[in-house]
Amino acid sequence: MRSANKHTAAELLSDFSASSSAPLRVAVVGAGAIGCYLGTMLCQSPAFEVFFIGREKMALEAAAYGLTAQDLNGACYRLASPAVYTELDVLRSAELVLVTVKALDLEFLLPQLGFHLSADCTVVALQNGVAIRPLYQQFLTQTVIRAIVPFNVVKIRPGFFARTTGSDMIWQQTADPRILAVLTQLQRQGISSKQQDSMKAAEFGKLLLNLNNAINALSDIPLQHQLLQRPYRLLLAAAMLELLDLCRRLQIETYSYTSIPNSYIPLLLHSPNWLFKRLAKKMLAISPDARSSMWDDIQAGKNTEIDFLNGAVVTLAEQLKLDAPVNRLLVQLVKRKEKGEPIRLCPLHAQRLLQEASTSEKT
Repeated sequence: MRSANKHTAAELLSDFSASSSAPLRVAVVGAGAIGCYLGTMLCQSPAFEVFFIGREKMALEAAAYGLTAQDLNGACYRLASPAVYTELDVLRSAELVLVTVKALDLEFLLPQLGFHLSADCTVVALQNGVAIRPLYQQFLTQTVIRAIVPFNVVKIRPGFFARTTGSDMIWQQTADPRILAVLTQLQRQGISSKQQDSMKAAEFGKLLLNLNNAINALSDIPLQHQLLQRPYRLLLAAAMLELLDLCRRLQIETYSYTSIPNSYIPLLLHSPNWLFKRLAKKMLAISPDARSSMWDDIQAGKNTEIDFLNGAVVTLAEQLKLDAPVNRLLVQLVKRKEKGEPIRLCPLHAQRLLQEASTSEKT
């Protein structure tokens, strides 16, 4: 693994801009929080011509309010007149495509992308979940680069998207000048990136953190408030231990997005509140209003990524003829909440869920 070199990257972007008679045409497919945030940041450079593909509701919203991206320091970057389309035909002119739709939408979207993209286009897969790149390669002949966004972006109001947490983006190792130009511009906008040969480790490390998405969605409270309550942390620790055990059995490494090894995170989560507040300052350094994307999906009446997150742990366990009771129960609860059941996971219910999982595991 190596960090993108800031000075070298800046020179690459300068060379890229100088050698190009026109700006790089970048399409963002999936104009949600992450897509709008990254696209708006790229638009701050004349080296890029960015357009967005989204639903009609998003196109109307962007036309009325424009797009604004707020970084961790509170600085705002505005795009007054974003180009937002609802059809995929415009993708034929794209040189680089950032795909930011949910993983559950890929099987529907990818066959259509293959029909509309030019042969020399580079596609960036930015989904949560594991084994994402092979899914792309089932449908696309274009070069596919895997990338992971470990930070949260929340929609504050129409057209306004704010980054609420830190961490570097992780990109598949590549010398593609278009990707390097993107990394440079994101760096200028305060979004650092690292390139890595093994994206499998990065995917599983992100999956480990994403196991909290379900707990946050079920608790119906902001992330910071949720993490400060020990029953929720104990439930998260148990879900993480199930995945870490499976990774150990399968000899899968997990990339650590935090300052401590992944194997120590459950221990940290078990600590009493006074100690957790002291040791987990970076983990808690998030906007008081930040929530998981799964909570956003449920509030919007959308299907969630639960099958690609906690569901992936359950599937992995089944392949080994094992059980992952905590993650299995979380999947069941989220699916019930998706159907409109008034489920809210309070701290007492979190404790009961752990007990139920423990009883299930013993039997």
